[in-house]
Amino acid sequence: MKSASSERLTGRREILARWSCLALAGFNAIPAQDRRPGFPSPPPPADPSAQDKDAPQGIDPQTAKRAAAARNEKEFREGVEKLYQLATELRDELAQAPKMNVLSVHMYKKTEEIEKLAKQLKGKAKGG
Repeated sequence: MKSASSERLTGRREILARWSCLALAGFNAIPAQDRRPGFPSPPPPADPSAQDKDAPQGIDPQTAKRAAAARNEKEFREGVEKLYQLATELRDELAQAPKMNVLSVHMYKKTEEIEKLAKQLKGKAKGG
């Protein structure tokens, strides 16, 4: 008569033997009837030659990163100039407007545009 601990040990050995067999043979060697229903089959192995199809051929990845950083910096500088221009225009309009408790819709729209541009610049400054 087997004890409960020896039965558990035998069960564990069977599981370990099965898993080691699977590891050696590969996951796709599992018969279809033994696979758990509802789980998709694993994707095919990655092909190293097809990894960077989007990257231009013949360009060093580091060179591409430098070009992207330079483009990002140029866009950031242009954005800062635009932000400065919009803020200056808003300041001049506010100085010319009569002193009231209500601002015009045009000024409100300009502040929204400034805020949107400032958020875009913040994202570019983070590197996005």
